[in-house]
Amino acid sequence: MGPHGGSFAGSSHSHSEQYPDDSWNLYCMLDTCTGYNVTRNEDAIGIFKPHARRLEQDPHVVSAADEEVLILVRFTSPVHIRKLMVIGGGAHEQHPAKLKCYVNQEMIDFMSLQGMTAVQEFNLAINELGTTELVTAASRFNNISSLAFYFPSNHGGSSSTSIQYIGMQGEHTHYRRQPVDAVYELLCTGNETVDGVVDEHSHEHVAHSHSHDHSHDHSHYH
Repeated sequence: MGPHGGSFAGSSHSHSEQYPDDSWNLYCMLDTCTGYNVTRNEDAIGIFKPHARRLEQDPHVVSAADEEVLILVRFTSPVHIRKLMVIGGGAHEQHPAKLKCYVNQEMIDFMSLQGMTAVQEFNLAINELGTTELVTAASRFNNISSLAFYFPSNHGGSSSTSIQYIGMQGEHTHYRRQPVDAVYELLCTGNETVDGVVDEHSHEHVAHSHSHDHSHDHSHYH
């Protein structure tokens, strides 16, 4: 992995050929994406889609064993994230109610996050129109090489949580980790097919367990 420092000058333009003016384009800087406790791990990368497509219901992720969802993304180069957006899928009771973010914790899973402190927590409104933005604490979201999104609960106490969009707005460097998955590059070059890109070590549903009694298996900003 390359250094996390360096200038971000000149990094405010979009790398998406189909959506050149998309200021929420940090999805183009994703290297890998892993979904924990989701029914289809290969769908996790698809919820990081162009902002213009944020209201599209598919692809989306649905929790498997209970309401909790953990999404871990790694970037091809360090990023500064200034705003986030989350849109739930399905019925309102399935929309996530809380988000906890963990920065540069690439080995995170459900077990390890119990002993970690999130860099920021958000109470999520039902955002079906995609108009609610989450402003990050800037000093905590600089030089990010990986970011974990932990959704511990939903709005209806349902056993199933659904997420159809996560947007990230900010800046990026031009240092790129190699190799970058060629399938993911298609999403930023105008290909309408959103295929799954998953961590090479996690191509199936990832079960999780807790330390308590139960267990179960880009970009400028405004």
